[in-house]
Amino acid sequence: MELVTDNYNSGGNDFKEAQMRKERSIEILKAHKVPYIEHLPVMETANMVRVRTAEEIARRAVACLFAIQVACDAAGGRGSLKKSRQFFSEKLVEFGVEGVLTHKEQKVFCDKCTDQEFGNMTWKYEAYWVLLWALGIVEKLDYPAEACDCDFAINAVADCNGMKAFMAKIRMRDIDEILDEADLIFRYDWACVDARIHEDEAPAGLNPDVVYERHCGFNWLIDADGADDWDNVATNT
Repeated sequence: MELVTDNYNSGGNDFKEAQMRKERSIEILKAHKVPYIEHLPVMETANMVRVRTAEEIARRAVACLFAIQVACDAAGGRGSLKKSRQFFSEKLVEFGVEGVLTHKEQKVFCDKCTDQEFGNMTWKYEAYWVLLWALGIVEKLDYPAEACDCDFAINAVADCNGMKAFMAKIRMRDIDEILDEADLIFRYDWACVDARIHEDEAPAGLNPDVVYERHCGFNWLIDADGADDWDNVATNT
């Protein structure tokens, strides 16, 4: 994420909003004893980022979940991979999201996917969890120390008989609330990256994989890098 303070008029409302958001995040970091640096940039404000529609986020979430489920079946050796691919291919059609799959998601539905690629896809639960939160289905984002509740993540879609039923669950969060969490995860990720550079463990119990995937999820939500590429979201810190 390229967040440049110089993009703001230092006396304008946008800068003040961004600075206040940064300060709120730092207070949370302090409470959890997470290291931070004061000169890490502020984040763009609501009128500077892409605001995605609930339907766009929902379609991305559902397609992502079905790809994750195939990957989990492959990685866990549960049953027939062929049957799993067939079942979730039918689900893609049922929800009308077969055309939404990214390149990496498409690969888990074909024979060219490696074990490593299956494993990587299973971690997308955490980015998907961010989408569920933005849609108002997940009530709260807990401190990123543990993996998300996979059963809840699955049932959020599994108990729906199509996209219309899933959309009925949605209570889209305000963009400012999304930006608050995006700013915070940006600073959590800096702490994890800094620890890795210094060959230390992630601080304050943070799970660096959870943090990274959440960072990806939030940066896609606001299209922070302007690439609109779920497979390759930039997470510069």
